[in-house]
Amino acid sequence: MNSYNNKNKNFSHHDHENLKPIEENKVLDFITKNYGATFLDIARGLKIHFSLNNKLTNLLRKLCDEKKIDVLKNQGYYALKFVKEDVFTISITAKRLGFIDFEQNEDGSFKSAFLYSDQLKNVLDKDEVLAKIYSYINDKNEILYKASIINVVQHTITKIVGIFLLSYKGKRQFVALDERNKTNFLISNLEKLNHSQIKNNYDVVSCIVVQPSPDKHNSKDYVELVFDKKIATLDDKDYVVKKIMTTNNVNETFSDELTEAIKEIPKFVSDKEISERKNLIDLPTVTIDGLDTKDFDDAISCYKKGDIYKLFIHIADVSYYVKENSPIDNEALLRGTSIYLPTKVIPMLPFELSNGICSLNPNEIRCCITLELDIDKKGNNIAQDIYPSVIKSNYRLTYNEVNDYYEGKITTIPNDIKNNLNDAKDLSKIILDKKINEGYVDFEIEEAKIIMENETTVKDIVIRKDGISEKLIEAFMIRANETVAKMMFDKGYPSIYRVHDKPSPDKLLMLQDLIKFSHYKDINVPFDGDPKSFQIMVQKLKEQSFNDFIKSALLRTMQKAIYSSKNIGHFGLASKEYSHFTSPIRRYPDLLIHRLIRKFIFEKKYKEDKYEEELDNITRISALNSEAEKNAMQVERDVVDFWKSNFFEKFINKTFNAMAISVEKFGIFFNIDEYQTSVLVRFDSIIEDSVSAISQFEAKGNKLNIRVGKIYKILIESIDKDKGKINAKLVI
Repeated sequence: MNSYNNKNKNFSHHDHENLKPIEENKVLDFITKNYGATFLDIARGLKIHFSLNNKLTNLLRKLCDEKKIDVLKNQGYYALKFVKEDVFTISITAKRLGFIDFEQNEDGSFKSAFLYSDQLKNVLDKDEVLAKIYSYINDKNEILYKASIINVVQHTITKIVGIFLLSYKGKRQFVALDERNKTNFLISNLEKLNHSQIKNNYDVVSCIVVQPSPDKHNSKDYVELVFDKKIATLDDKDYVVKKIMTTNNVNETFSDELTEAIKEIPKFVSDKEISERKNLIDLPTVTIDGLDTKDFDDAISCYKKGDIYKLFIHIADVSYYVKENSPIDNEALLRGTSIYLPTKVIPMLPFELSNGICSLNPNEIRCCITLELDIDKKGNNIAQDIYPSVIKSNYRLTYNEVNDYYEGKITTIPNDIKNNLNDAKDLSKIILDKKINEGYVDFEIEEAKIIMENETTVKDIVIRKDGISEKLIEAFMIRANETVAKMMFDKGYPSIYRVHDKPSPDKLLMLQDLIKFSHYKDINVPFDGDPKSFQIMVQKLKEQSFNDFIKSALLRTMQKAIYSSKNIGHFGLASKEYSHFTSPIRRYPDLLIHRLIRKFIFEKKYKEDKYEEELDNITRISALNSEAEKNAMQVERDVVDFWKSNFFEKFINKTFNAMAISVEKFGIFFNIDEYQTSVLVRFDSIIEDSVSAISQFEAKGNKLNIRVGKIYKILIESIDKDKGKINAKLVI
């Protein structure tokens, strides 16, 4: 559709004048057919007499109010068509522009409706809003969408972090540190604020977001806040970390109401408890964890008997100490998971449990749930049992120590533990070979680990690579999780599963396009939903080239794993049944399945007439824990990005060779391999050429051609600590 202004220039004041009343439907039809028509265009086009100008003005205002038309910045009009009204989640950009994804297309993308910043004065990022969606056709004949917010249903964000500044009128004004939420605020408890001695433009504070209420007038001009407390100052090197934690409702400490419950936690296992459990105290047992691990929730025992391997996987019996609906349990469910940061761990459970009676510390008797497996030389379970036990870990080993032992670098380990490790190594290879045969995919992801010199200074970023011991523990934990999940599934008990759906067709098509673009030979992406087919494709990729950009593309192709009461299997692990069982100290779903095992298997209290009730509860907890995990991962990612940006401050004006990983509308992300760190080169920083994205894999200018998977020289230009961003420019 062409703009009316481009094709209707020949009207004059001598045209026939029509003194008939203005017909609304004709005005609306004219605007619909002539995008961008101005008041004068409409009057001339419909031959409306100038004496009716006021009536035309009022009619246009009425049509705008009824959302049948809207007006452009140049005062041209365009027609709107109502699409739907519903409650949606709004996303707001750093420039305070809003987007509502309201309908999914066949290719997996979303139809998105746009909102201007002046529509968002009382709206925060991720709010639930009641809105109307409208479509319109622009001058390029494209169908676009815009939204109109009726009211805010719920603020998703419960706390906002910011500072106070003095306005030009001399009044205190709260300014959010997150640019997405920089809007108008009203502090309702000014008395507390005035007595708090908060310094303007210095103290970083948290404020509680007041939810909109149907019982009172909710302003559309501001968001109401309640001043909470000071959390840092702008001079604190880690104030951004505190901002991230506060914004995401991460509690570092446990509330006073848990104090009494914590006091009741025992410090030792009693003789009575030992007598009531299977006694494995004399069974050689070892824990294998990272060097900085403090909470040990799994231990192993392994030996070979003829052609059969005996594998004991001992998991801390957290559910024995944390009773359902107790204060500690309620807090654990609220947290959902422990959060691991470079400087600290935010535990799901109080220290007295996580590092005390539930931690499988060496030479301490501990209560466990033990999964005992007999495994043949082909990796099949030929016998299995699960029971409450007591163990005593003989040795606390780190991954590095076990790897050194396997490489012959250390010999000081006791003989009974050596035998344990030797048999475990052989068995883990058998189990991993079986998993690979089933379709398990190893993406060979290398993770960056932040090494801190102190609480506020990064010493180094090192790349963590898995050795034999890491793969050994992974193999055993996967086998334990699969076995327990299958056990619950086969018995028909309601349970919680870790599910991972197969990739969607649109993501597979995108992966196929990327593979073709990257000149891989004779590789076709499978669409049959079989993990084995996908694994075969990945293996072919590895044989030709398997660098960071293809790994990143493969990960983007995969769905997100979540918790569910419905078993659909785990695509990435090629598991027909899979649950999280092995980490109840740090994950609530593991604690839940322990509780279900105790109730249904140990105590035999399963009741068919309670199946739906149990399932509903598991479904509820699954949703809560999927969300808690997502939140924790975002916190961990944001904090790591912040420390990376701090570390890279010393590299400003330094050049690196980096691989182009992805192309966005605004620029290109590159990966610096030696630090596994992503940096952004914005198109507007490439002043030597006019470069823009032509696909998700390529950007072009008059001279430059930048393709994903290729190495380019970049220069670190600046860092943005608040956002954890590292900005670079292309060295040409």
